[in-house]
Amino acid sequence: MSLILYFSPLSPPSRAVRSFLLLSKAVFQGKVVDLLKGEHKSAEFSNINPNESLPALVDGGLKMFESHAILKYIAVKKQLYQYYPKNSRNRAQVDCYLDWSQTGLEAIGKYVNQCFLFPKFMNKPVPDNKQELHKDVIDTLKFFESTFLTGRYIFNQSAITLADIKATSDLSQLLASDLDFNQFPKIKEYLQEMFSIQPIKEAYAEYLQMINSSNPNDCVSYIINGVDKSQSWKITLYMHPFSSPSRAARTVLLFSGLDYNEKTVNLLQGEHKQPEYSAINPNQSIPAIVDENIKLFESGAVMKYVARKFNLYNLYPTQLQPKAKVDEYLDFHLTEMNSISKYTFSCFMGPQMMKLPIPADKDQQLQNVIGTLEFFSKVFLNNGKWQFINDSPQPTLADIKVGCDLGQLFITDFPFEKIPGLENYVKRLFDIPEMRRSHCEMFGFLQNQKIGRFAQSICQTQPLRSQERITLYFNFVSPPAKAAKSLLMLANIPFTEKVIDVQAGENKKKPFTDINPNESIPALSFGNFNLFETHAIMKFICIQFNLTDFYPNYPLRAKIDCYLDFHHSETRKISLFVLDFFFGPKFLKREMPKNQEDREREVSELLHFIVNVFFAGGKYKYVMGSRTPTIADLSLICEITTLFFVDFDFSQFPTLKAYLKDMFNMKQVRETYSKFFMVTRFMSKSMNPFIESIAKGTEEGGSSCCQLI
Repeated sequence: MSLILYFSPLSPPSRAVRSFLLLSKAVFQGKVVDLLKGEHKSAEFSNINPNESLPALVDGGLKMFESHAILKYIAVKKQLYQYYPKNSRNRAQVDCYLDWSQTGLEAIGKYVNQCFLFPKFMNKPVPDNKQELHKDVIDTLKFFESTFLTGRYIFNQSAITLADIKATSDLSQLLASDLDFNQFPKIKEYLQEMFSIQPIKEAYAEYLQMINSSNPNDCVSYIINGVDKSQSWKITLYMHPFSSPSRAARTVLLFSGLDYNEKTVNLLQGEHKQPEYSAINPNQSIPAIVDENIKLFESGAVMKYVARKFNLYNLYPTQLQPKAKVDEYLDFHLTEMNSISKYTFSCFMGPQMMKLPIPADKDQQLQNVIGTLEFFSKVFLNNGKWQFINDSPQPTLADIKVGCDLGQLFITDFPFEKIPGLENYVKRLFDIPEMRRSHCEMFGFLQNQKIGRFAQSICQTQPLRSQERITLYFNFVSPPAKAAKSLLMLANIPFTEKVIDVQAGENKKKPFTDINPNESIPALSFGNFNLFETHAIMKFICIQFNLTDFYPNYPLRAKIDCYLDFHHSETRKISLFVLDFFFGPKFLKREMPKNQEDREREVSELLHFIVNVFFAGGKYKYVMGSRTPTIADLSLICEITTLFFVDFDFSQFPTLKAYLKDMFNMKQVRETYSKFFMVTRFMSKSMNPFIESIAKGTEEGGSSCCQLI
């Protein structure tokens, strides 16, 4: 059964999901929901998405809303790990942007809607504070550029991810405004590249037509109608990620740091023999490059050309003798290292991928590879005593070339430990970020195969090193910080807690701003890896430590993601209510709003919705029917407990009362909240029996002599 996407061309999140479906070439049926006619509030659509928002997805019996949850579900269901990486750190960075964008880009939607779209389509007046809203957008974009757009793509990832697909939908709202994109050249070029990708442009067709019809300025016209960036990069690499020579050429291009276009040549479909490719490389092999008027094939020639053009002297020295030593190995490699490729393909890749028979001389081929690598280690690594080939102080083209060939052996049963120094040499090579990035697809493939322990240690997420310990930057007042700490406590993961004094402004000063430029709590450090946004932090912890109880596998994970995304935009309204009617007047000298009854009613309606949708009207013990608490539950309780400050009446929510009692009967969760509960009891003017029982750890109406804190 094909997927059904309910969307509107006017909805930015809809455009993100539609883009991804078109990029993935998934079979799906699109159904347009007319927002202006209120079709999203119809009984038919509410049955699919009770939140009455777009987009929504139906996959057989599964109904989903919240765009981020949908994007992740599609990526995992279709195994599109190039868009949602398996590597825990890369995936955490994608999650970090997605979670931040839920609230961090509110200024964009507010500015575009109030100052442009509402006046145009709903005849509403332009607000008096337009300039103030415009300034908020400028500040937001500056933060986005400096924190997230640190390379060609979000977080300097090597290729487009879900973060870029979502960022395009977020930023493209501004095409309908008067923003001067010349103030943000990186964003301007970034969006132009995104819209040069045909599936994305197709997903935005109606929206871009609307923009074009409104006489856009030159900047906006350039972004949506400019030249196809995929054709304009000076260098285009034709390659396949499973080809060792291709990965070698790709690695050198990654070292250069330049923007280049990459085109995959499908060998199994014979694309390398087609006239179009033969005109580029008459040898019909990969890799090949096109750089303006020059066409070049043979990986060694390509590697040297890129190194010379971009002055990569560390990789390919200019001094005569070091350069000659690199050339010596590359020439040796051409004729003497073929046994590796032959053994890998004929004995493993060919039988697995093309159903070819395993050759009778497999054992002899293995001995040939062992002999070749024994010679390699003896001559070029001095029996493992040298760090890199020919005692170079840093890796060169020679190391890149042999490293990519050695990577082929990961799918085999090759005994790396038998060759002196080879294991450490291989580890050293794949500690190089550019080498790991160039092998990302291959590593993703290998993680689903039966491979040796050494190969697993290279291909999988880097193991926790003894010096790498999680540091959680925490403040007990922060609801999301308590969620992250609760997870670490429940999972019994050792961590260092560093309290950030928000009142003293420590969150706005170095060294914390180096760890989290968003200046929010919590944040996490893991070795030299830093992360902010609570949900991204909790997902990273779960993936890094394989905590599938707290972040289950699909399809339940998709439902957990659905709640987490809903939490950002809806559940957090509880904290805003408490801020307006407790913390604001008490500590920030803010005037209390006069619509308290209306706001209380909104909170009650929200809680009823949570019970009806995420607890199935009280049938589920935990969010989305999980048999055990998940990170969705840890996020929910941290928000609900803020209502303790305003003595909220939970009597109309028996499901939530039982739920909170169960969650806070968990010793680790209660320990996390212990200081928060003491402060709540101290600061609250009054406390109803239920809240008091949770805060004290007693039965409702029971004696405080048995309190747990």
